[in-house]
Order: sequence, then structure tokens, then C-alpha cells
Amino acid sequence: MSELVVPPPPVRLAPGLVPLYEEARVVADASPASASALLRLLLRAVLQELGRPGRNLTRDVAALVDAGAPVSLLRALDVIRMSEDQARHPGEIVLTDGHAEAQNLFMFVNLLVDQTPR
Repeated sequence: MSELVVPPPPVRLAPGLVPLYEEARVVADASPASASALLRLLLRAVLQELGRPGRNLTRDVAALVDAGAPVSLLRALDVIRMSEDQARHPGEIVLTDGHAEAQNLFMFVNLLVDQTPR
């Protein structure tokens, strides 16, 4: 089993969302698919806090970039290779999500929180 190196929650993450991040951290090694689903739900919640609808993660990130967020967010979104279905239904567990996918999602959450204005 691959052990993930997961950073602590971003300092700017809303306090109400920290437990979801921490839960994903706890389960990541044993079930990266579960951690990935939790992180997609967390992404939706972060996007909603940023004023986006949260119905499609990919479109919401693109809208943030259109509104002035760094283009690097779109490039990072390409790295996590979120399918259209995952973008629309973030809480679904995808059994093929492995440690690499979970690691990339953790990094994307941190990037999104750190690089978007509040």
C-alpha cells in the first residue's frame, strides 16, 4: 500500500469544512476512493463558499478563473482528471480512484483555497 503525504488543512479553509478535510486525511491510506469522494464534496463546499453554485466542479473552477483567479487552477484541474460525471456528482465513490488521485485532490483543495480571494 502506498502511503500518502497529506498536508494539514489549508489555513484559509473555512472552520466548518476542516472536519471534512480531516476525515479524508484519516481514511486516505485505507480507502483512497473514499478520500477522493470526500475531497470532491469538500471542493463543492469550497466553491459554494466562493459564490459558485457547486453543481459542476469543472465549470465552477473555470468561472472563478474567468473572474480573475489564477489560470494555474485550470491546469491543476487537468491534472486531477475529474470526469464530467465526477464533476456533477462529487460524493460518489469511484473504486478506481487510487492513492495518486487522492493525493492530487488534496493538493488541488490546498491550491484552490490558497489562490482564490475570499
